[in-house]
Amino acid sequence: MSAAPSRRAADARPARVRPVSAAAPPDARRTPRARLLARSAGLLAVLAPLVGVTPSPAAAAPATDELPVAVDVTAVTPQVLAPGQDLRVTVTVRNDGDTELANPSAVLRLSRTRPGTSAELDAWVDAEARASAGSAVGRPAPLGAPLAPGASAEVAFDVPAASVGLLDTPDAWGPRGLAVELVDGRRRVGIERTFLLWLPDSEDLPHTRLSVLVPLVASAPGGGTASATSAQVPAPTATEGGEEAATDEPTPEPTEEPAPDEPVQPEDTALEAQTGPEGRLRALLTASGASTGVSWALDPALVARASDAGPQSAAWLEELRTTAEGRDVLALPWADPDLAALAHADRPDLLTAALASSSAARPLVSEGVTPVQWAADDVPDLRTAALAAGTDVPSLVVGPGALTPERTTSTTAGPVTTVTTDAGPVAALVPDPTLSALLTDPARLQPGATAATLAQRLLAETAVVAHEERETVPHVLATVPRDWTPDTALVTAALDALDAAPWVRLAPASDLLDAAPDTSDREPLPDVSRAPGELSAATVNALGDARNAAVAFAAVLEDPDAHLEGLDREVLRPLSVAWRADDEGRRDVVRTALADATARRSGLSVVLSDRFRMISSTSQIHLALRSTLDQRATVRIEMRPRKACLEVGDAPTATVEPGAEQTVVVEVSASANCDVLVDVFALAPDGTSVATAGRFDAHVSPTIENVGTAVVGALLALALLVGIVKTVRRGQTARRGARLAAQAVPGDESETTPA
Repeated sequence: MSAAPSRRAADARPARVRPVSAAAPPDARRTPRARLLARSAGLLAVLAPLVGVTPSPAAAAPATDELPVAVDVTAVTPQVLAPGQDLRVTVTVRNDGDTELANPSAVLRLSRTRPGTSAELDAWVDAEARASAGSAVGRPAPLGAPLAPGASAEVAFDVPAASVGLLDTPDAWGPRGLAVELVDGRRRVGIERTFLLWLPDSEDLPHTRLSVLVPLVASAPGGGTASATSAQVPAPTATEGGEEAATDEPTPEPTEEPAPDEPVQPEDTALEAQTGPEGRLRALLTASGASTGVSWALDPALVARASDAGPQSAAWLEELRTTAEGRDVLALPWADPDLAALAHADRPDLLTAALASSSAARPLVSEGVTPVQWAADDVPDLRTAALAAGTDVPSLVVGPGALTPERTTSTTAGPVTTVTTDAGPVAALVPDPTLSALLTDPARLQPGATAATLAQRLLAETAVVAHEERETVPHVLATVPRDWTPDTALVTAALDALDAAPWVRLAPASDLLDAAPDTSDREPLPDVSRAPGELSAATVNALGDARNAAVAFAAVLEDPDAHLEGLDREVLRPLSVAWRADDEGRRDVVRTALADATARRSGLSVVLSDRFRMISSTSQIHLALRSTLDQRATVRIEMRPRKACLEVGDAPTATVEPGAEQTVVVEVSASANCDVLVDVFALAPDGTSVATAGRFDAHVSPTIENVGTAVVGALLALALLVGIVKTVRRGQTARRGARLAAQAVPGDESETTPA
C-alpha cells in the first residue's frame, strides 16, 4: 500500500541549530565562483588608484551574488532511505556576504519527481539560484540569532518517516532532488542541492556493474613545468607517405661518463616525497585502497624504483603489496610509455620492449596480473590506436571525452567499443564522463561538493543507469587521470557509498577486456593529433636506434642477456608519459639513456698497422682483435678494399677471451699494381659493426715478383749457354790427351802406323 504525501509535514521535529563561529572570512569551503569574482573586482576597484590598475568589466558582480550564504550538506542519513526510516540531514551555513542576516532560517525541501537521466540530475544541481527546489519538508528551522558576515552555524533536520511522503511501490525507487535553503525573512540567500535515494523494496532490484580503474604511476621530479613553448620542437606534420617532416630539434648526445648502475637522485628524491605522508602516491593508495572493488593499472617500473628509492618508498611499496592481495591489478607497459610518441615515430619495437619488460616484472606485485595499455591523451589518434592494435595486448584505455556516442539514446553507452585501424581492431575501454568527473574533480559537477553530496550524487547516477530498460546488466567504467591527487576523505566516502549501494556491483576492470563491445555509432578518433609535451620523433628514434645497436652488439657475446640486463629499462625511462610535465628533466634522462646504450656496444677494437706493402700476388695480413669486455666474444673480421686490384679471401671468424687480444690472419691476393685504402670491420652475425672501423693503406706491386723471376731465369740460362760454348771452343789439353793414350789396349795389331 502506497503512502500518499503526508499532510502532517508540519508535525516534523524542529531542526536543531548550533552556532559555530563568527571568525575571519572562511576558507575551508569553496564558495561560488561568481562571488569570488565579485570580491576580486571590488578589491581591484579599491587598489586601482594606488597601483594604477583598472578593474576589468568582466569581473563585475554577477546576478548570483544575491545568494551570499554558502550552504554545505555534511550528512544525509541514511544514504539510502527505506519506508519506515527517519531522515536526518545535517548542514553548515556560512555568511560569505558583507551584510548581516537579521532573521535567518533553514528550510529542507524535497522534489518528489524521480529524475530519469543523468541530464536531469545535472539540471537539478545546476538550476538557477531562484529556481524551484521542491516542497518543504517540515517546518523552517530558525537559526535563533542574526548571522554576521563570516559567521557560520550548523543545522540538523530530523524528518520522521511519515513526513517523507514518497510512494512505496517497487518501481518508485531511485533518486529524488533534495535541497537545503537558507532564507532571511522570506528572501532566499543560499541553497544547496543534493539527492535523496529512495528504496521501497530491495528484492528483484536491477543493478549496475561499475568498474573503477585507478592508474598507479609516478610523477616526474619537475612535474608541472611543461608548456606549449617547451623545449620540444613544434609537432611535425605527417607527409603523404606516413613519414614526418624533419624537425629542428637536435638529437641528444650521450654523456661522456655513463653511470647506468647509479640511481638517478632526482627521481628517487621525488618518489620519496610522493610516497611520504603528504605525497600524491600516499593519498592515492589510501583513497583507492579503501575499497577492494577498485582496480589498479600499475606501472611495474614504479614498483622496481620504490624498492630502492628510500625508506618512505619502501614502506609505501610494502603497503601496496598488502593492499593488492585479492584486488584486480592490471599491468601497464614498463614505465608507462607515451604511446602517441611511439606511434608518431613509428617505433612499435619500443612498445614491444615495454610490454616484455612489464611481463617479466609482474611477479613483483602479484601473480595473475592482466596487461593493458593506456593512451597518453584523453582522445588518442588512429595512429596510436593502430600501434596498440599491433601488439599482443590489443586493448587501450582512452579518456572520458573519447569515442562519444553520435546519438543520444535512452541507455548509457557501454564501456567497450571496437576501433578499426590499419593494424587491425583494438578494444577501446571508454570511461563514463560523469562518474569519472565526480571522482576526479567533484566540484565540476557538484559545486561545493562535500563527502555527503558527492556520495549522494554518485548513488543517484548509478541508480539512473540501473533503472534503464535493457536486456543485459549495464556495466560502466570510471577512471581518473594519471596525475590525480585525491581528496582522501571525499573519495573514501564515495567508494564506501558505492560499496554499500544495493544496486551497485563493483566489478574488476579486467572483466571488460573480454566483454562484448558496444555497437553504437561513436565519434571517430582523429587521424593524427599531437600534444605539446609529446616527445619528438627524432628523440624517440635516437633511443630506439641506440637500443637496437646495443642488442646487435650483444649477439657476438657468450651471454648476451647478461650484457643487456637493464638496457630496456634505461631506454624506456624517458618515454614515460609523466615526463611530458618536465621537459628539462626528460632531456637529462634521454642523455643518460643514450650514454648507457653507447657503453653497452663498446669494448671491442681492431689493432693493425697504418700501411701494408705487398709485392707478391698472394699474401697474408695479420691484425689483432682486442677486448676489454668481461666475457668471450666471437666476431667475423671483414676487409673491404676500395679498389678491385686487391681481393680478400673468406672472412675469418675470431674468438677473443675477456680482456685479451687475438691475432687474426686474412688471406689476400693482388691482380695489379695499385695503392688502395682498405676498411676493416668486426661484424656481428647480422652484419652489424661491433668495433670501431679500422683502415689502412696498402701498396700492392704483384709484378715485382714476376719480373724478378724472369730476370733470374734468363740470367741462369745465359750462364749455362756461355759455359757450353766456352767448353767447346777450348778443345783438349796436353794432359787430357796423354791420359787418353795411356788408356789404349796394348798389342792391338789391327791398328798399324802408316808408312
